[in-house]
Amino acid sequence: MASSSEPWNEHRQVPVSEILGTPERPTILPGATAQWPGHEYGSTPMPPKPAPIPGVPGAVRRQRTELEQLRDDAARQFHAGEAARVEVYANRGKDAAVAHGVWAAAAWLLGELQASPISSEAYTYPYTAREVGREKTRALDCIERNAWQSVDEDYGAGVLHALEWATNTEKQRPVASTTA
Repeated sequence: MASSSEPWNEHRQVPVSEILGTPERPTILPGATAQWPGHEYGSTPMPPKPAPIPGVPGAVRRQRTELEQLRDDAARQFHAGEAARVEVYANRGKDAAVAHGVWAAAAWLLGELQASPISSEAYTYPYTAREVGREKTRALDCIERNAWQSVDEDYGAGVLHALEWATNTEKQRPVASTTA
């Protein structure tokens, strides 16, 4: 058995703060409020919340007249059998189902339908941003066949595209305007 010729040397454990030092905590500048990260370095303005549009549910960025026009155009295309133009999701030839989904979403956002277009849940009008977002998620689940298998995919694509258009001013209109 081999033994060490040196006596046992017990090493003292040193805290990391002794080796690296304690970082200096930044001081809050006068006039700055502790609202969110970065406040230590000066006052940072909070991003403005978009003003709610009167007469439409939360999260909707389109005017009520725009929603009414979309609803009417989708209804005309549904009854006339014209092709609804849905650019985001593949349209598999069921243009009437897509136009019906666009119409249902627009009518629901206007408070004209008692039940939401995908889940058929009833909410108190005007709907909250959360309820609109929940229905958008359900429409996406319908398209991807994760849930709502009893709902037609093309109908779900129309609902989703209409809800995305209504809540985002950068999206293209899901149904061509018939008044142009």
